[in-house]
Amino acid sequence: MSMIEWSRKANKDSLILFVHGLKGDIDTWSSSKNVSFPQLLLAEPEIEELFDVACFNYFTTFTSMYCATKSIWRKFLGSSNKLAKNLPVQEISELLIGEMDVNLSGYKQIILITHSMGGLIAKDCILKKIKDGSASQITGYISLAVPHSGAMIATIPSLISDNAQLVDLGLLSETTDALNRDWGKCTTLPISKYIYGSYDQYVNKRSAIPIHCDRTNTLAVDEDHSSICKPMNNTTTVFNAVKKFVLEINSISYPNLVVSEFVDDSQYDNEYFVLKMILADIHSDITMHAKEYYYNAELARNIFTSDHDRGILNSLYRNVRSIYQEEYEHHIAHDDTPDMFIYRVHNRISAEDKKSLDSVLRNLDLIHKKGMLHQLANKNNKDIVWSSDTCLDALNDLKRGA
Repeated sequence: MSMIEWSRKANKDSLILFVHGLKGDIDTWSSSKNVSFPQLLLAEPEIEELFDVACFNYFTTFTSMYCATKSIWRKFLGSSNKLAKNLPVQEISELLIGEMDVNLSGYKQIILITHSMGGLIAKDCILKKIKDGSASQITGYISLAVPHSGAMIATIPSLISDNAQLVDLGLLSETTDALNRDWGKCTTLPISKYIYGSYDQYVNKRSAIPIHCDRTNTLAVDEDHSSICKPMNNTTTVFNAVKKFVLEINSISYPNLVVSEFVDDSQYDNEYFVLKMILADIHSDITMHAKEYYYNAELARNIFTSDHDRGILNSLYRNVRSIYQEEYEHHIAHDDTPDMFIYRVHNRISAEDKKSLDSVLRNLDLIHKKGMLHQLANKNNKDIVWSSDTCLDALNDLKRGA
């Protein structure tokens, strides 16, 4: 049985996924029988046009086990009812990853809206997917009253209970400490926003706002730990803040970027990356393709201009350059032709597109990433060339038209 409960499934490209906290369920997001956070978002035309909406539901309670009074013999003698129990944060995140990989794999973008312990589950999920190279599907993380440093209310019960979730939620628990360390060191995180309730008696501001968080990505609202995830209507501050963040994340990480056809054959004839190809005697058709790649990469660079985008692009440029360097060494060692060399580099970029070159910039196409190589070559030096015989004097002469 799937752990995903749908508020609307219309096969959109993007999904908003709610993740509840300790002792929560689908009702976590409902202020009344007829009003819920997912329904309020879907009532907004801008959200309804772009997103499907669902909730991830997992078992959680204060007690350590559910259905403990059921006969143990029934379990061993073939009952189809599983014995539910409180799983630790790291195991619930594995269940969330499984749902994403199996039931949500068709979405190009997922924005996670999390409450309380659900935010820790989502963080662990994101970090694991970054580690295995599959995190680019998750473009946004919205934290509602999440105890990033633990919660005092969970500390005392955890001392006398074997509830794994209470242990994970304890102040400065091993789980929250490890998550904070890994989160702070990671450079490819999704766009993250943090909202806390000024009247929250369970998760204070110090825990709800991580140390590494920039103030521009935080917000205080006039709510407590429960009401922060149960807006009564679309006029509440918390609702409008989440709506704003969702649309902001969508505009940054999923812009209107398409591959454009390059039509001006001579536009880049005097650029260094083309001159290096001419000196290396690269075939004219390959040179023309390189111009098109370069053109699309320039279009992408004009769109992804925020500090967040530049950080991601800088990482991609380093990876593209690393691929070039490895193939250049192979080229020198095996004395390949320049045409074969550039083919091998382009082929490697294609092969690495969903590995080292993957990113949260979902619309950054393979063509744009190939063009990044030629952007790096567009300098008057020998940093990136296609022939070991290329010399700077010849390059300068060609640049001057000599």
